[in-house]
Amino acid sequence: MALATYVPEEVTCVVAGLLTLDGYVDGTFVTVDKDVAPYTTIRTPDGTVARIQNGDSTYSITFTLYSGSTSNDALTKLWQLDELTNMGKFPVFIKDNSGSDLFFSATAWIAEVPTLGKGNEYGERVWVIQAASGSVNFGNNESASGIVGDIINIAAGALPSIGGLF
Repeated sequence: MALATYVPEEVTCVVAGLLTLDGYVDGTFVTVDKDVAPYTTIRTPDGTVARIQNGDSTYSITFTLYSGSTSNDALTKLWQLDELTNMGKFPVFIKDNSGSDLFFSATAWIAEVPTLGKGNEYGERVWVIQAASGSVNFGNNESASGIVGDIINIAAGALPSIGGLF
């Protein structure tokens, strides 16, 4: 009998190659959503079904941090760099080290900045990052995959992106 164990503290989110985000809120602190479904289905009056492939490989990543997290400052600097120079693109890597879920994109940028709000409680900052040509593995938590498994999962996730090269 297999036993799956998920450890939220083992989720690592790295942006710009060296900044490991911290200061997450309790609850859901990171989500990765594919922006466009891979296929659109059409049905004709005679019952024929066809699908149209959408070549879009963009993803939206949402990080929710406490307002006191130092990661807010770093993400702000990346956003400001992009606003001033259009050179604020960076890689993003998300890995569940207690399992085999992972996401990687070599090209991402700040798509939405958080609302700046103040009150008598510790607030949160919601950052939305857009990623191009993302590779994703929807894994499990029965056992950690290790570095070899990570490489295989990244390569397998990238197959749809490189399929158009041949």
